[in-house]
Amino acid sequence: MADNVYSSAKVISKNDNIQKYELGNFINTQPETNNITNSTAILDDREINGRTDPLLVEVRNLSSKLNEIAQKVTNIENDGVKGRDIDAQVVQAIRDLKHYAAFFEQATFQMETKLLKTSIAIAQKVISIEVGENSAKIAKQTISHLLEKIKTASKIQIHLNPKDYEILKSQLNLEPFIELHKDANVVAGGVVIASDLGNFDGNIEAKVASMLESLDLVI
Repeated sequence: MADNVYSSAKVISKNDNIQKYELGNFINTQPETNNITNSTAILDDREINGRTDPLLVEVRNLSSKLNEIAQKVTNIENDGVKGRDIDAQVVQAIRDLKHYAAFFEQATFQMETKLLKTSIAIAQKVISIEVGENSAKIAKQTISHLLEKIKTASKIQIHLNPKDYEILKSQLNLEPFIELHKDANVVAGGVVIASDLGNFDGNIEAKVASMLESLDLVI
């Protein structure tokens, strides 16, 4: 009989002081003047790309741990423990807070890094769209810039994407020692130059890769 869920139920009468609760949300409608309840944010294990973000899981666990620490402090304030027990709990609470403060700092850094890399990925998409619409114009500007670096070269080969090649072959006024080639390996808007002074990669992808390498060194 002890296992029956109703075995500990209490029969109430009209004279009993019963607090009213609303069905569903179970909110106490009676005002409380002495107790203040701290609301706790509920962390959602949202899925990113089909899997739970481990950082969000860790933050959820951290929230639970901080609630435990807060309860310890509340017990101390309410004189729930005495003497050495108070000292031990205070020291442990301080240690826990320091540990999780360091975690929050690291978590913030990781989130900033993710946001930064996401922004770069978006920028790459935007760049590819812009290049697709103005690839020949961009390639022409890149050629002028690279040729300025190798003015003393005596033999130069310029490789262009076939689309840009068809547009620029009649627009470029090149010296006799400069050859123009169409090359499917070169992306639209990109330029690859081979010369007796060295090779130069003016591809958009190479420029973005260089930016990402610089970013990795910073972060």
